[in-house]
Amino acid sequence: MINSSLPSAAPPRRSLPDRWRTETYLLRFDLHLEGVAPGRERRAIVREVRQALAGDPRDAETALDDLGSPASLARQYAEDAARRPLWSMGAVTAGAALLVYWMVFLSFTFGMLAAVESTDQSEAHGRLFFVDVLAFSGPDGVGIGWTSEWAWLVVPAAVVLAAFLLGARVWRVAQTRP
Repeated sequence: MINSSLPSAAPPRRSLPDRWRTETYLLRFDLHLEGVAPGRERRAIVREVRQALAGDPRDAETALDDLGSPASLARQYAEDAARRPLWSMGAVTAGAALLVYWMVFLSFTFGMLAAVESTDQSEAHGRLFFVDVLAFSGPDGVGIGWTSEWAWLVVPAAVVLAAFLLGARVWRVAQTRP
């Protein structure tokens, strides 16, 4: 007679690289799932897959290989053919675009300052993205500045908005079903 009150074997404790691989897979799965399932449902699906992976006695690499790519697994959970916008990807894209904008703008500004420092000129004027840029150097010190009535705010906002809409694939809203 088998005693059914004995505890079953506990799932193995995962190593740090295995947990990293699993969490990275689940993050990519969540990003792909965002395009096919609403938020609350998406979190429940990710939680379910996480629990299944935690209880799997096999090593993490084998278990993840059996699941396939995160994109193909997410497509299996799609309840209909309509795809949803990827809002979090839009936010990441917008943040990256703003970072690139400011890197280009500051590189231009500091490049002007370096040019003033290396020549006999005391100041230089330039224009980038509709913003007037000033770099000056003299016996009292060095400095940079920019002036504009509207462009210092409107241009970065337009860059962020365009990057957000493209990154989120907002045209998918028109494809969703009511």
